[in-house]
Amino acid sequence: MSEQFLELLKFLFLGFLYLFFIWVVVMTLLQLRKPKKPKPQGETVRELQNQHPVSSLMTIEPEDSQGTEYLIEEEIFLGRAEECTIAISDTFASHRHARVFLEDSALYLEDLTSTNGTFVNGEKIEKPYLLKYRDRIQIGNTVLEAK
Repeated sequence: MSEQFLELLKFLFLGFLYLFFIWVVVMTLLQLRKPKKPKPQGETVRELQNQHPVSSLMTIEPEDSQGTEYLIEEEIFLGRAEECTIAISDTFASHRHARVFLEDSALYLEDLTSTNGTFVNGEKIEKPYLLKYRDRIQIGNTVLEAK
């Protein structure tokens, strides 16, 4: 092979390497950014809060932990990991499956890119979801109700 061809290959490889590093940095920054404020459709946040403000989650299923209530103050995590506020012993749950967080005096549920998804009232959520009174959250075989 000629010297010029090898130099060209070297620069192409370096170019692709730089593009890969830039892609990794951009993807990392996208994962770390704060989620945008979701806007509920139809009713405003204030109208939903005035109906029944959500302040806790209660376990509905499985039966062995039925009735357990978890108060939510700032932010809680749900998943199989021991450091999660609500530890779920379910093989369908990820280690850090979802989080519930307080923003503008309203509680939101966010799926943390789990493998099997997080469902509210039977529908899979893709972005932060404004929790309403009596919403049912399902993670694997575990069901929680917003109170």
